[in-house]
Amino acid sequence: MNLAIKLIQDFKDRDTRQQLKGYREKTELIRKRNLEAWDEKQLHTESLRLKKEAKSGTLLDELLIDAYALVCEAAKRTLGLQPYDVQIMAAIALHEGFLIEQQTGEGKTLSAVMPAYLHALTGEGVHVLTFNDYLANRDAEWMGPIYRFLGLTVNSVQAGMRLSEKQEAYNADVTYVTAKEAGFDYLRDTIALNEADTVHRPFHYVIVDEADSLLLDEARVPLVIAGEPGSSSSDGIRFAEVARQLRQDEYYDFDEFQRNVYLSEAGSAKAELLLGCGNLYESHNSHLLMSLNCALHAELLLKKTSITSSGTVRLS
Repeated sequence: MNLAIKLIQDFKDRDTRQQLKGYREKTELIRKRNLEAWDEKQLHTESLRLKKEAKSGTLLDELLIDAYALVCEAAKRTLGLQPYDVQIMAAIALHEGFLIEQQTGEGKTLSAVMPAYLHALTGEGVHVLTFNDYLANRDAEWMGPIYRFLGLTVNSVQAGMRLSEKQEAYNADVTYVTAKEAGFDYLRDTIALNEADTVHRPFHYVIVDEADSLLLDEARVPLVIAGEPGSSSSDGIRFAEVARQLRQDEYYDFDEFQRNVYLSEAGSAKAELLLGCGNLYESHNSHLLMSLNCALHAELLLKKTSITSSGTVRLS
């Protein structure tokens, strides 16, 4: 083996061992925070204290030991689950932004609860991205008692939900959702005309389940979303008639080089009269303005194409 490569590998192994040593030390501190003797009121009070600390700007690193100890005790009381040391170490690594590998059955769902709870203490929301709707719903229901025991809200997003249901789900402290649905909801938010029609709040922290599938395999398929269904043929005829009643220079300016049409103030007033729509530039009339611009563009810039019997192309 090349000496330089061997030295680099030795350094990496040394860093990894040092990192794991730090995780073991933190895990021991979490275990020492024995909360078995605490009653529910004391545990709830401690969770409220951590929320107050997090919202006041205390670094989450400083709250990790107490927060993870609370989750371990809540998991034992609500679900009868006692996290193993490897699960706690994985949870610490997740908080630090590392990719972890746990085989099926090693308890990654429970591991994710600890960093999710810690980051949700700020009140800014946490997403847990799953592979499918079944897992999103299952994990939210399964782990839900832990979050609720500690005073947090949890919900899941399912495809086909109504707008109000999605808004409620995304406003929970912890939201389980598929990566695909969260992505499409983000795209829908970008084309929404009113803030009231959006579902996401500012992004804060995310845990990605099945990261290899979601970040590699699924990422090869782009998410594409269209706007509202197109206008009917009768609408097209209507806007074409309006466009023909607008005279160039008086109602609009035509830039053939840039291939664009610009309505003048008089043209906007004339179009509003013909369409009976009020202010054409109000957000609820944006589809009318777009259709009118398309009609003007078609009237001025598009040519009819026909092929003659001799095979030549003729523009008219």
